[in-house]
Amino acid sequence: MPSFDKFFAIPELDPAVQRSFRREQLSELTLPLATSLMEGGFVAVVAAKAFNVEPWVIAVISAAPMFGNLSSFFWTRIATGRSKIPMVVTLQILVLLCVAAIAASPRSHDGAWIVLSSVVLCRILIAGIITVRSVAWSLNYERALRARATGRLQAITSLTVVLTTSLAGLILDAEPANFRIIYGAGALFGCVGVWLFRGVLVRGEKRHRVMERRGAQHGHRKDGFLAVLRKDTLYARYQLHQFISGTANMMLEPPLVYLVTKQLGASYVVSIGIVMLIPFTLNLTTMPLWARYLDKVHVTEFRARQNAGWVVGVLIMFWGAWTFSLWWLALGRVITGIVNGGGSLAWQLGHNDFAPRDQISTYMGIHVTLTGVRGAFAPFLGMALYLGWDAKGYVPGSTGLSAWLFMLSAVLGVIAWRGFDRLRRDVRLRPLNR
Repeated sequence: MPSFDKFFAIPELDPAVQRSFRREQLSELTLPLATSLMEGGFVAVVAAKAFNVEPWVIAVISAAPMFGNLSSFFWTRIATGRSKIPMVVTLQILVLLCVAAIAASPRSHDGAWIVLSSVVLCRILIAGIITVRSVAWSLNYERALRARATGRLQAITSLTVVLTTSLAGLILDAEPANFRIIYGAGALFGCVGVWLFRGVLVRGEKRHRVMERRGAQHGHRKDGFLAVLRKDTLYARYQLHQFISGTANMMLEPPLVYLVTKQLGASYVVSIGIVMLIPFTLNLTTMPLWARYLDKVHVTEFRARQNAGWVVGVLIMFWGAWTFSLWWLALGRVITGIVNGGGSLAWQLGHNDFAPRDQISTYMGIHVTLTGVRGAFAPFLGMALYLGWDAKGYVPGSTGLSAWLFMLSAVLGVIAWRGFDRLRRDVRLRPLNR
Protein backbone atom coordinates (compact mmCIF):
# COMPACT_ATOMS: atom_id res chain seq x y z
CA MET A 1 0.00 0.00 0.00
CA PRO A 2 2.81 2.56 0.64
CA SER A 3 4.03 2.26 -2.94
CA PHE A 4 0.47 2.76 -4.18
CA ASP A 5 0.19 5.89 -2.03
CA LYS A 6 3.50 7.25 -3.27
CA PHE A 7 2.54 6.89 -6.91
CA PHE A 8 -1.13 7.85 -6.83
CA ALA A 9 -1.55 10.21 -3.86
CA ILE A 10 -1.43 14.00 -4.28
CA PRO A 11 -0.24 15.52 -0.95
CA GLU A 12 -1.28 19.05 -1.95
CA LEU A 13 -4.97 18.13 -1.91
CA ASP A 14 -7.15 19.19 1.00
CA PRO A 15 -7.49 16.25 3.47
CA ALA A 16 -11.25 15.94 2.90
CA VAL A 17 -10.76 15.96 -0.86
CA GLN A 18 -7.89 13.48 -0.47
CA ARG A 19 -10.22 11.00 1.25
CA SER A 20 -12.81 11.43 -1.46
CA PHE A 21 -10.07 11.06 -4.08
CA ARG A 22 -9.12 7.72 -2.51
CA ARG A 23 -12.72 6.50 -2.87
CA GLU A 24 -12.64 7.41 -6.54
CA GLN A 25 -9.36 5.56 -7.00
CA LEU A 26 -10.71 2.39 -5.41
CA SER A 27 -13.83 2.64 -7.55
CA GLU A 28 -11.64 2.89 -10.66
CA LEU A 29 -10.04 -0.44 -9.74
CA THR A 30 -13.38 -2.27 -9.92
CA LEU A 31 -16.03 -0.49 -11.99
CA PRO A 32 -13.91 -0.53 -15.19
CA LEU A 33 -13.94 -4.34 -14.97
CA ALA A 34 -17.44 -3.88 -16.40
CA THR A 35 -17.16 -0.69 -18.44
CA SER A 36 -13.99 -1.84 -20.23
CA LEU A 37 -16.09 -4.57 -21.86
CA MET A 38 -18.23 -1.83 -23.44
CA GLU A 39 -15.27 0.02 -24.95
CA GLY A 40 -15.71 0.27 -28.71
CA GLY A 41 -12.39 -1.37 -29.50
CA PHE A 42 -13.25 -4.45 -27.45
CA VAL A 43 -16.95 -4.93 -28.07
CA ALA A 44 -16.51 -4.23 -31.81
CA VAL A 45 -14.04 -7.13 -32.01
CA VAL A 46 -16.44 -9.36 -30.05
CA ALA A 47 -19.29 -8.39 -32.37
CA ALA A 48 -17.19 -8.94 -35.51
CA LYS A 49 -15.81 -12.34 -34.49
CA ALA A 50 -18.35 -13.89 -32.10
CA PHE A 51 -21.51 -12.54 -33.81
CA ASN A 52 -20.11 -12.12 -37.36
CA VAL A 53 -21.87 -8.77 -37.75
CA GLU A 54 -21.95 -6.66 -40.90
CA PRO A 55 -19.53 -3.74 -41.39
CA TRP A 56 -22.25 -1.18 -40.66
CA VAL A 57 -22.75 -2.70 -37.20
CA ILE A 58 -19.05 -2.23 -36.48
CA ALA A 59 -19.44 1.41 -37.52
CA VAL A 60 -22.45 1.88 -35.22
CA ILE A 61 -20.59 0.34 -32.28
CA SER A 62 -17.62 2.62 -32.94
CA ALA A 63 -19.99 5.59 -33.13
CA ALA A 64 -21.92 4.61 -29.99
CA PRO A 65 -19.88 6.81 -27.62
CA MET A 66 -20.61 9.75 -29.88
CA PHE A 67 -24.34 9.07 -29.92
CA GLY A 68 -24.05 9.21 -26.16
CA ASN A 69 -22.25 12.54 -26.33
CA LEU A 70 -25.18 14.03 -28.22
CA SER A 71 -27.17 13.59 -25.02
CA SER A 72 -24.77 15.74 -23.00
CA PHE A 73 -26.97 18.82 -22.89
CA PHE A 74 -29.88 16.65 -21.79
CA TRP A 75 -27.77 15.37 -18.89
CA THR A 76 -26.63 18.90 -18.08
CA ARG A 77 -30.25 20.01 -17.76
CA ILE A 78 -31.15 17.01 -15.62
CA ALA A 79 -28.14 17.57 -13.33
CA THR A 80 -28.75 21.31 -12.84
CA GLY A 81 -29.31 22.05 -9.16
CA ARG A 82 -29.07 18.38 -8.18
CA SER A 83 -26.54 16.49 -6.10
CA LYS A 84 -24.01 15.05 -8.53
CA ILE A 85 -22.80 11.84 -6.84
CA PRO A 86 -26.25 10.19 -6.41
CA MET A 87 -26.98 10.92 -10.05
CA VAL A 88 -23.69 9.37 -11.18
CA VAL A 89 -24.35 6.28 -9.04
CA THR A 90 -27.77 5.79 -10.64
CA LEU A 91 -26.28 6.00 -14.11
CA GLN A 92 -23.52 3.54 -13.16
CA ILE A 93 -26.12 0.99 -12.05
CA LEU A 94 -27.94 1.31 -15.39
CA VAL A 95 -24.62 0.81 -17.21
CA LEU A 96 -24.11 -2.48 -15.36
CA LEU A 97 -27.53 -3.65 -16.52
CA CYS A 98 -26.43 -3.06 -20.12
CA VAL A 99 -23.31 -5.15 -19.50
CA ALA A 100 -25.44 -7.95 -18.04
CA ALA A 101 -27.71 -7.85 -21.10
CA ILE A 102 -24.81 -8.77 -23.39
CA ALA A 103 -23.98 -11.73 -21.14
CA ALA A 104 -27.49 -13.05 -21.84
CA SER A 105 -27.40 -12.42 -25.62
CA PRO A 106 -27.75 -15.46 -27.93
CA ARG A 107 -25.22 -15.80 -30.77
CA SER A 108 -27.77 -15.03 -33.46
CA HIS A 109 -29.22 -12.15 -35.46
CA ASP A 110 -31.38 -11.20 -32.48
CA GLY A 111 -28.39 -11.44 -30.18
CA ALA A 112 -26.44 -9.04 -32.39
CA TRP A 113 -29.27 -6.53 -32.04
CA ILE A 114 -29.20 -6.93 -28.25
CA VAL A 115 -25.47 -6.28 -28.25
CA LEU A 116 -25.85 -3.24 -30.49
CA SER A 117 -28.71 -1.77 -28.43
CA SER A 118 -26.91 -2.40 -25.14
CA VAL A 119 -23.74 -0.70 -26.37
CA VAL A 120 -25.59 2.39 -27.65
CA LEU A 121 -27.67 2.75 -24.47
CA CYS A 122 -24.60 2.17 -22.31
CA ARG A 123 -22.65 4.90 -24.06
CA ILE A 124 -25.55 7.35 -23.63
CA LEU A 125 -25.48 6.62 -19.90
CA ILE A 126 -21.69 6.94 -19.75
CA ALA A 127 -21.96 10.33 -21.45
CA GLY A 128 -24.16 11.39 -18.56
CA ILE A 129 -21.58 10.12 -16.07
CA ILE A 130 -18.79 12.05 -17.83
CA THR A 131 -20.80 15.26 -18.04
CA VAL A 132 -21.89 15.22 -14.40
CA ARG A 133 -18.59 13.98 -13.03
CA SER A 134 -16.67 16.76 -14.75
CA VAL A 135 -18.46 19.25 -12.49
CA ALA A 136 -17.33 17.32 -9.40
CA TRP A 137 -13.75 17.29 -10.66
CA SER A 138 -13.83 21.02 -11.36
CA LEU A 139 -15.05 21.75 -7.82
CA ASN A 140 -12.78 19.30 -5.99
CA TYR A 141 -9.49 19.92 -7.77
CA GLU A 142 -7.96 23.36 -8.31
CA ARG A 143 -6.52 24.22 -11.71
CA ALA A 144 -2.87 23.56 -10.79
CA LEU A 145 -3.71 20.02 -9.57
CA ARG A 146 -6.67 19.07 -11.72
CA ALA A 147 -4.86 17.29 -14.54
CA ARG A 148 -2.70 15.36 -12.08
CA ALA A 149 -5.73 14.24 -10.06
CA THR A 150 -7.79 13.16 -13.05
CA GLY A 151 -4.67 11.69 -14.63
CA ARG A 152 -4.19 9.42 -11.59
CA LEU A 153 -7.79 8.27 -11.88
CA GLN A 154 -7.53 7.63 -15.61
CA ALA A 155 -4.23 5.80 -15.12
CA ILE A 156 -5.94 3.38 -12.75
CA THR A 157 -8.82 3.00 -15.20
CA SER A 158 -6.42 2.31 -18.07
CA LEU A 159 -4.53 -0.28 -16.01
CA THR A 160 -7.79 -2.04 -15.15
CA VAL A 161 -8.96 -1.91 -18.77
CA VAL A 162 -5.67 -3.31 -20.09
CA LEU A 163 -5.62 -6.22 -17.64
CA THR A 164 -9.32 -7.00 -18.10
CA THR A 165 -9.38 -6.96 -21.89
CA SER A 166 -6.05 -8.83 -22.17
CA LEU A 167 -7.39 -11.66 -20.04
CA ALA A 168 -10.72 -11.54 -21.86
CA GLY A 169 -8.97 -11.86 -25.23
CA LEU A 170 -7.20 -15.03 -24.11
CA ILE A 171 -10.45 -16.48 -22.76
CA LEU A 172 -12.30 -15.68 -26.01
CA ASP A 173 -9.56 -17.24 -28.16
CA ALA A 174 -10.07 -20.44 -26.16
CA GLU A 175 -13.85 -20.38 -26.71
CA PRO A 176 -15.85 -17.47 -28.27
CA ALA A 177 -18.96 -18.41 -26.26
CA ASN A 178 -17.07 -17.48 -23.10
CA PHE A 179 -18.18 -13.89 -23.67
CA ARG A 180 -21.17 -14.73 -21.44
CA ILE A 181 -18.92 -15.50 -18.48
CA ILE A 182 -16.78 -12.42 -19.13
CA TYR A 183 -19.67 -9.96 -19.29
CA GLY A 184 -21.52 -11.57 -16.38
CA ALA A 185 -18.45 -11.41 -14.13
CA GLY A 186 -17.76 -7.84 -15.22
CA ALA A 187 -21.25 -6.74 -14.15
CA LEU A 188 -20.83 -8.34 -10.72
CA PHE A 189 -17.42 -6.77 -10.07
CA GLY A 190 -18.76 -3.44 -11.29
CA CYS A 191 -21.26 -3.44 -8.42
CA VAL A 192 -18.35 -3.11 -6.00
CA GLY A 193 -17.13 -0.02 -7.81
CA VAL A 194 -20.57 1.58 -7.65
CA TRP A 195 -20.75 0.93 -3.90
CA LEU A 196 -17.34 2.56 -3.41
CA PHE A 197 -18.25 5.59 -5.49
CA ARG A 198 -21.24 6.30 -3.26
CA GLY A 199 -18.83 7.67 -0.64
CA VAL A 200 -17.33 10.37 -2.87
CA LEU A 201 -17.92 13.95 -1.67
CA VAL A 202 -17.93 17.17 -3.69
CA ARG A 203 -16.39 20.28 -2.15
CA GLY A 204 -18.58 23.40 -2.31
CA GLU A 205 -21.41 21.54 -4.00
CA LYS A 206 -24.22 23.21 -2.03
CA ARG A 207 -23.06 26.66 -3.11
CA HIS A 208 -22.61 25.49 -6.68
CA ARG A 209 -26.11 23.97 -6.76
CA VAL A 210 -27.56 27.31 -5.65
CA MET A 211 -25.69 29.02 -8.52
CA GLU A 212 -27.06 26.43 -10.95
CA ARG A 213 -30.65 26.90 -9.71
CA ARG A 214 -30.42 30.66 -10.01
CA GLY A 215 -29.19 30.32 -13.55
CA ALA A 216 -32.05 27.95 -14.38
CA GLN A 217 -34.67 30.20 -12.73
CA HIS A 218 -33.51 33.22 -14.74
CA GLY A 219 -33.70 31.20 -17.94
CA HIS A 220 -30.13 32.04 -18.94
CA ARG A 221 -30.94 31.98 -22.63
CA LYS A 222 -27.81 34.05 -23.02
CA ASP A 223 -25.82 31.03 -21.82
CA GLY A 224 -27.26 28.62 -24.38
CA PHE A 225 -25.24 26.56 -26.83
CA LEU A 226 -25.04 29.02 -29.73
CA ALA A 227 -25.01 32.10 -27.49
CA VAL A 228 -21.88 30.90 -25.68
CA LEU A 229 -20.07 30.18 -28.95
CA ARG A 230 -21.03 33.59 -30.38
CA LYS A 231 -19.90 35.36 -27.23
CA ASP A 232 -16.71 33.38 -26.61
CA THR A 233 -15.08 33.36 -30.04
CA LEU A 234 -11.85 31.81 -28.75
CA TYR A 235 -13.77 28.84 -27.37
CA ALA A 236 -15.69 28.59 -30.64
CA ARG A 237 -12.41 28.41 -32.55
CA TYR A 238 -11.12 25.82 -30.09
CA GLN A 239 -14.21 23.70 -30.74
CA LEU A 240 -13.79 24.06 -34.51
CA HIS A 241 -10.26 22.68 -34.40
CA GLN A 242 -11.40 19.97 -31.97
CA PHE A 243 -14.10 19.05 -34.47
CA ILE A 244 -11.62 18.63 -37.33
CA SER A 245 -9.17 16.68 -35.17
CA GLY A 246 -11.88 14.46 -33.70
CA THR A 247 -13.39 13.71 -37.09
CA ALA A 248 -10.01 12.62 -38.40
CA ASN A 249 -9.56 10.31 -35.41
CA MET A 250 -13.06 8.83 -35.42
CA MET A 251 -13.00 8.00 -39.13
CA LEU A 252 -10.21 5.49 -38.58
CA GLU A 253 -11.57 3.26 -35.82
CA PRO A 254 -14.19 1.15 -37.72
CA PRO A 255 -11.94 0.63 -40.78
CA LEU A 256 -9.10 -0.40 -38.47
CA VAL A 257 -11.32 -3.01 -36.78
CA TYR A 258 -12.46 -4.28 -40.19
CA LEU A 259 -8.92 -4.36 -41.56
CA VAL A 260 -7.46 -6.25 -38.60
CA THR A 261 -10.30 -8.70 -37.87
CA LYS A 262 -11.75 -9.35 -41.34
CA GLN A 263 -9.12 -8.61 -43.97
CA LEU A 264 -6.04 -9.69 -42.02
CA GLY A 265 -7.87 -12.35 -39.97
CA ALA A 266 -6.02 -11.63 -36.73
CA SER A 267 -6.90 -13.57 -33.56
CA TYR A 268 -8.86 -12.09 -30.63
CA VAL A 269 -5.66 -11.32 -28.74
CA VAL A 270 -3.94 -9.63 -31.68
CA SER A 271 -7.08 -7.77 -32.77
CA ILE A 272 -7.85 -6.48 -29.28
CA GLY A 273 -4.17 -5.70 -28.79
CA ILE A 274 -3.90 -3.45 -31.85
CA VAL A 275 -7.35 -1.91 -31.66
CA MET A 276 -7.52 -1.36 -27.91
CA LEU A 277 -4.73 -2.60 -25.65
CA ILE A 278 -1.88 -0.63 -27.21
CA PRO A 279 -3.71 2.72 -26.86
CA PHE A 280 -4.85 2.00 -23.31
CA THR A 281 -1.42 0.77 -22.19
CA LEU A 282 0.26 3.87 -23.57
CA ASN A 283 -2.43 6.03 -21.96
CA LEU A 284 -1.52 4.45 -18.63
CA THR A 285 2.23 4.92 -18.93
CA THR A 286 2.33 8.42 -20.44
CA MET A 287 -0.59 10.14 -18.72
CA PRO A 288 1.39 11.34 -15.64
CA LEU A 289 3.83 13.16 -17.94
CA TRP A 290 1.04 14.70 -19.99
CA ALA A 291 -0.79 15.71 -16.80
CA ARG A 292 2.14 17.73 -15.47
CA TYR A 293 2.47 19.48 -18.81
CA LEU A 294 -1.26 20.27 -19.03
CA ASP A 295 -1.22 21.68 -15.48
CA LYS A 296 1.37 24.25 -16.64
CA VAL A 297 0.06 25.38 -20.05
CA HIS A 298 -3.14 26.49 -21.71
CA VAL A 299 -4.99 23.66 -23.44
CA THR A 300 -4.49 25.27 -26.86
CA GLU A 301 -0.71 24.99 -26.54
CA PHE A 302 -1.15 21.44 -25.29
CA ARG A 303 -3.34 20.49 -28.26
CA ALA A 304 -0.96 22.06 -30.77
CA ARG A 305 1.93 19.90 -29.55
CA GLN A 306 -0.20 16.79 -29.19
CA ASN A 307 -1.77 16.90 -32.67
CA ALA A 308 1.63 17.07 -34.35
CA GLY A 309 2.57 13.72 -32.81
CA TRP A 310 -0.78 12.20 -33.73
CA VAL A 311 -0.20 12.97 -37.42
CA VAL A 312 3.10 11.06 -37.33
CA GLY A 313 1.37 8.00 -35.86
CA VAL A 314 -1.38 8.02 -38.50
CA LEU A 315 1.16 8.24 -41.31
CA ILE A 316 2.82 5.09 -39.96
CA MET A 317 -0.60 3.41 -39.81
CA PHE A 318 -1.13 4.40 -43.45
CA TRP A 319 1.97 2.44 -44.39
CA GLY A 320 0.74 -0.53 -42.34
CA ALA A 321 -2.64 -0.46 -44.11
CA TRP A 322 -0.96 -0.06 -47.51
CA THR A 323 1.35 -3.05 -46.96
CA PHE A 324 -1.19 -5.13 -44.96
CA SER A 325 1.33 -5.26 -42.12
CA LEU A 326 0.14 -5.84 -38.56
CA TRP A 327 3.56 -4.75 -37.28
CA TRP A 328 3.40 -1.31 -38.92
CA LEU A 329 -0.21 -0.88 -37.80
CA ALA A 330 0.86 -1.73 -34.25
CA LEU A 331 3.74 0.77 -34.40
CA GLY A 332 1.38 3.48 -35.58
CA ARG A 333 -0.96 2.67 -32.72
CA VAL A 334 1.98 2.98 -30.31
CA ILE A 335 2.65 6.54 -31.50
CA THR A 336 -1.02 7.59 -31.48
CA GLY A 337 -1.45 5.84 -28.12
CA ILE A 338 1.32 7.91 -26.56
CA VAL A 339 -0.21 11.09 -27.95
CA ASN A 340 -3.77 10.20 -26.98
CA GLY A 341 -2.67 9.67 -23.39
CA GLY A 342 -2.63 13.44 -23.23
CA GLY A 343 -5.59 13.82 -25.54
CA SER A 344 -7.96 12.08 -23.16
CA LEU A 345 -6.94 14.49 -20.39
CA ALA A 346 -7.38 17.52 -22.62
CA TRP A 347 -10.77 16.21 -23.75
CA GLN A 348 -12.09 16.09 -20.19
CA LEU A 349 -10.42 19.23 -18.85
CA GLY A 350 -9.81 21.58 -21.76
CA HIS A 351 -13.09 23.47 -21.41
CA ASN A 352 -12.02 24.64 -17.92
CA ASP A 353 -9.43 26.96 -19.49
CA PHE A 354 -12.28 28.88 -21.12
CA ALA A 355 -15.34 28.48 -18.86
CA PRO A 356 -16.38 30.89 -16.10
CA ARG A 357 -16.96 29.07 -12.80
CA ASP A 358 -20.75 29.25 -13.04
CA GLN A 359 -20.79 27.87 -16.59
CA ILE A 360 -18.50 24.85 -16.26
CA SER A 361 -21.23 22.34 -17.06
CA THR A 362 -22.50 24.47 -19.97
CA TYR A 363 -19.05 24.62 -21.58
CA MET A 364 -18.54 20.90 -21.02
CA GLY A 365 -21.99 20.25 -22.47
CA ILE A 366 -21.10 22.17 -25.63
CA HIS A 367 -17.84 20.27 -25.95
CA VAL A 368 -19.38 16.84 -25.40
CA THR A 369 -22.34 17.56 -27.67
CA LEU A 370 -20.09 18.63 -30.54
CA THR A 371 -18.07 15.47 -29.97
CA GLY A 372 -21.32 13.58 -30.39
CA VAL A 373 -22.17 15.43 -33.61
CA ARG A 374 -18.92 14.48 -35.31
CA GLY A 375 -19.12 11.00 -33.88
CA ALA A 376 -22.61 10.53 -35.31
CA PHE A 377 -21.24 10.64 -38.86
CA ALA A 378 -17.44 10.20 -38.80
CA PRO A 379 -17.30 6.42 -38.16
CA PHE A 380 -19.86 5.78 -40.91
CA LEU A 381 -18.07 8.15 -43.26
CA GLY A 382 -14.79 6.41 -42.52
CA MET A 383 -16.17 2.94 -43.25
CA ALA A 384 -17.94 4.15 -46.38
CA LEU A 385 -14.80 5.80 -47.71
CA TYR A 386 -12.67 2.78 -46.83
CA LEU A 387 -14.89 0.11 -48.42
CA GLY A 388 -16.92 2.06 -50.97
CA TRP A 389 -20.59 2.97 -50.89
CA ASP A 390 -23.72 2.65 -53.02
CA ALA A 391 -27.47 2.81 -52.36
CA LYS A 392 -27.45 -0.67 -50.81
CA GLY A 393 -24.98 0.20 -48.08
CA TYR A 394 -21.41 -0.87 -47.45
CA VAL A 395 -20.13 -2.93 -50.36
CA PRO A 396 -16.83 -4.71 -49.62
CA GLY A 397 -16.31 -5.52 -53.28
CA SER A 398 -16.66 -1.96 -54.52
CA THR A 399 -13.89 0.58 -54.87
CA GLY A 400 -13.09 2.66 -51.83
CA LEU A 401 -10.11 4.62 -50.59
CA SER A 402 -8.74 1.65 -48.64
CA ALA A 403 -5.38 2.62 -47.12
CA TRP A 404 -5.64 6.16 -48.50
CA LEU A 405 -8.28 6.86 -45.86
CA PHE A 406 -5.43 6.98 -43.33
CA MET A 407 -3.64 9.60 -45.45
CA LEU A 408 -6.84 11.69 -45.61
CA SER A 409 -7.10 11.51 -41.84
CA ALA A 410 -3.49 12.67 -41.49
CA VAL A 411 -4.22 15.69 -43.71
CA LEU A 412 -7.16 16.66 -41.48
CA GLY A 413 -4.85 16.24 -38.48
CA VAL A 414 -2.39 18.72 -39.99
CA ILE A 415 -5.19 21.27 -40.51
CA ALA A 416 -6.25 20.92 -36.86
CA TRP A 417 -2.66 21.13 -35.65
CA ARG A 418 -2.07 24.41 -37.47
CA GLY A 419 -5.38 25.77 -36.20
CA PHE A 420 -4.52 25.02 -32.58
CA ASP A 421 -1.11 26.62 -33.06
CA ARG A 422 -2.64 29.87 -34.34
CA LEU A 423 -5.19 29.84 -31.52
CA ARG A 424 -2.39 29.29 -28.99
CA ARG A 425 -0.86 32.61 -29.98
CA ASP A 426 -4.21 34.41 -29.73
CA VAL A 427 -5.02 33.24 -26.18
CA ARG A 428 -1.75 34.35 -24.61
CA LEU A 429 -3.39 37.45 -23.15
CA ARG A 430 -6.28 35.46 -21.71
CA PRO A 431 -5.54 34.15 -18.18
CA LEU A 432 -6.20 30.55 -17.19
CA ASN A 433 -9.51 30.01 -15.38
CA ARG A 434 -8.79 28.79 -11.88
